[in-house]
Amino acid sequence: MITAIAGGTTVAILSQQIQNPSATQPILDAPVERTVEVYWLESRRNRLVAVPRRLKSLSEASTLRQVLVEMVAKPPQEPNLYSAIPQNVKILNLAVQGQDIRLDLSREFLGGGGSATMQGRVIQILYTATSLNPDARLFLSVEGQPLFFLGGEGLEIKQPLTRNNFAVEF
Repeated sequence: MITAIAGGTTVAILSQQIQNPSATQPILDAPVERTVEVYWLESRRNRLVAVPRRLKSLSEASTLRQVLVEMVAKPPQEPNLYSAIPQNVKILNLAVQGQDIRLDLSREFLGGGGSATMQGRVIQILYTATSLNPDARLFLSVEGQPLFFLGGEGLEIKQPLTRNNFAVEF
């Protein structure tokens, strides 16, 4: 039934254009602008807080890739914000399937920092990756291997990650 309705609409539009060539053509598959949040860290009263900043883009997968690449490649523009993600981290693979986001990062993600830095690093990635869908589940891997522990102090990474695993303020 849906196909018949869609087909009838298309026929009606086409016949209208044939009868009236100056009729405006419908825009099919028009890009939809999406807003995604990139999370940076800020120090407030001896605590770290993940702070969102909004960016706009056109598609979910390309938006996530775009903001994650930007987050790992550039420092934040505001002087009071910083990133806990090491500078040379690369996004090796990103896949979005329904509620699941699979993100594979380069080994540089594992390097340097204490437990607060490691926790901040995971929070930045988690909250940014799930900003279009806060209920999404993130499966995080490094060089193709699932990440279960991070850093010398062994921050446990329970897969899949959700926003319930990590608070914004820590």
